[in-house]
Amino acid sequence: MKEINLISQDTTYFGMDTWEQRPNPKSAVDSTRGTALTTLLRELQAIPGDFWIRLLYTHPAHWSDELIQTIAECPKVARYIDIPLQHISDHMLGAMKRETGGDYIRELLARIRRGIPGIAIRTTFIVGFPGETEADVDELCTFIQETKFERLGVFRYSQEEGTRAAKLAHQIAPKEKERRWHRTMSLQKEIAASVGQKYVGKTLRVLVEEPGVARGEADAPDIDGRIYVSPKLPVGKFAKVKITGFQDYDLLALPPGEKPAVLKTAKPAQ
Repeated sequence: MKEINLISQDTTYFGMDTWEQRPNPKSAVDSTRGTALTTLLRELQAIPGDFWIRLLYTHPAHWSDELIQTIAECPKVARYIDIPLQHISDHMLGAMKRETGGDYIRELLARIRRGIPGIAIRTTFIVGFPGETEADVDELCTFIQETKFERLGVFRYSQEEGTRAAKLAHQIAPKEKERRWHRTMSLQKEIAASVGQKYVGKTLRVLVEEPGVARGEADAPDIDGRIYVSPKLPVGKFAKVKITGFQDYDLLALPPGEKPAVLKTAKPAQ
């Protein structure tokens, strides 16, 4: 075993359903109230062996200083978190019935970066939700530019029959959803290039998944980038490689001029 991925609809809610006092939608991870995600992380950290523990699908409303401190103190927990935010505009967060506002999100991300040095943050947003205005999209783009997420995906809102949002007024036209998606993803592609450039010259610990293809601590399976390495490195093992370049969302750990033997494509946000 080289990696444990913790994933659910809301991973930060782990254990809260067993608390004596019923939690609410904004209850913070708190092991003094009973079993919590921090309890699980520390128990997994205590298991002998060399492996990563990866957190996926955490809800911003449940984050706490205890969770931040636990991740920082558990070296097996990857310096990577997945925290879907959906939007940053208070107008849209309210329309989406999210439990957090824009100011809370900004402050939380700052606390996470201060408390966990070197953390890579992945998030996802939705554009084209009913009622979204150009001002909402402008605010989202400014937020993306300022925050510089290491990993980011954007979904186009889909009007699904039987859902509350499908009945809302001011549905966005498909062409306009597409335009907003391209605008946000074009911005993230520029940010990804600057993130990739920062890795050049650094030595990273990677997990080799197949000949010539590996992942770093900042890359979840299937959805994030790859690190292309020497095909001679043993599959299923950790290795240390020096980053020599980058290509779109991927990193290269190959001699100058050498190209990857095979290119893998992450599953895109739609």
